[in-house]
Amino acid sequence: MPLKRYILHTLILVCSLPLTNIDAQEARSENFMGLGSSYGLDIAAGDLSDRFGQSFHAGLSLELFRIKWNGLFSLEASINFGDNVKQDVLSAYRLENGSILGNNGSYADVFLRQRGAYLGIMANKIIFSVPDNPHAGFALGLGLGYLQHNIRFQVDSSNAPQFEGDYAKGYDRNSAGIASKQAISYLHIGKNKAVNFEIALYVTEGFTTNRRAFNFDTAQSDSESRLDILIGLDVKWILPIKDQQAAGEIFY
Repeated sequence: MPLKRYILHTLILVCSLPLTNIDAQEARSENFMGLGSSYGLDIAAGDLSDRFGQSFHAGLSLELFRIKWNGLFSLEASINFGDNVKQDVLSAYRLENGSILGNNGSYADVFLRQRGAYLGIMANKIIFSVPDNPHAGFALGLGLGYLQHNIRFQVDSSNAPQFEGDYAKGYDRNSAGIASKQAISYLHIGKNKAVNFEIALYVTEGFTTNRRAFNFDTAQSDSESRLDILIGLDVKWILPIKDQQAAGEIFY
């Protein structure tokens, strides 16, 4: 390599190092928007524990990290699923051995599953930061949303149409209502925003009612208010998608 070209490359490299460090430092002080992906475990409590047991959830969220707030504002949505159903809404149709007869006289393969969903907003604020990163530490969160859950029928045979389609709505105990949410978590926003995650222990209280006018198995309506509680452990990974600099700040 000619000497002049070597010197030029060396100068460019040396001059670029401080700029790289400045950019890295600046990135740590910017607000940003991100996408969150979460997965976790739930335990039912309150009235919900009479219907379901342990379950799982998976969710997506839109995250906004604010420097002055030192925390996240989230718009989150999740689905809940499991196979631990305690309330047997088909008990009136079971034989002594627990089986259900299909419309052709043979046994029908019908299984009960838990399904649900949550949509809400959440605010998390870091209360105690770790020594080397002010944007990582233990956080407290409060949220408000909408909780829904129901019993799903998994019919693995073709002889039980009475538990499929619109007929299933008469048994599924579809319940929904306004919900509140509280969380304590470890929130980590990386210095270069490459590693961002949250590990949270949360409680969701749903003030729900049965959305079906009539339950086929009991031949009664059910309009009682419910307190459905989910105690969960959630792990969330946050991927930044957009930096947000304060208005009027331009860097060259």
